[in-house]
Amino acid sequence: MIKLKKLLKEHAWDRNFGEPLPTLSDVMGKHGDCGCNGTTSCGCSVKEEVVTESPDEARKAKKELQKLMKVEGKLRDRMYKIEQIILQDPTTGNQTLARSIKDSYKKNVTQFMREVVSIVKRIK
Repeated sequence: MIKLKKLLKEHAWDRNFGEPLPTLSDVMGKHGDCGCNGTTSCGCSVKEEVVTESPDEARKAKKELQKLMKVEGKLRDRMYKIEQIILQDPTTGNQTLARSIKDSYKKNVTQFMREVVSIVKRIK
């Protein structure tokens, strides 16, 4: 069993009881002095990540995007079939449910597909 006193020790910030929590500038100053001497092993000196792809990877990504678009089309068809099944009973509650299914699809899947297409277009 763990003693309560051990749980209360403040090891996360290397400080004693009563001292203030470190500020962002304190943490950034300490992180800048990590002692890595410019190597990227700790990640502190990396300014931005450079990604280089060959034309083969761009072609592969576009091919996978086409497959994804085909599957998304099938998913959309299934969603419309479910919507039509719900709309067979024209009560107000069912119309609201059908509309919410369609809106959820547009909000989530359509937004995702737009983002994927824009990302794949940026691959060079």
